[in-house]
Amino acid sequence: MRILREAERAASQRADHLEALIDEAGAESFPASDPPAVHPEPRPTPTDVATGIASRRPPS
Repeated sequence: MRILREAERAASQRADHLEALIDEAGAESFPASDPPAVHPEPRPTPTDVATGIASRRPPS
């Protein structure tokens, strides 16, 4: 039984250590200083090539 308790205690310590590493990494990465790498572009509006005025028809 003693070996089983020691193994359980060691496993618990490893789990606690991993949880502490994850918490530390999360704390060090917040707040993120960089904006997202991808910015969605607005949907293009069809324009009349000759006038440059936006048309009222929906894009196809």
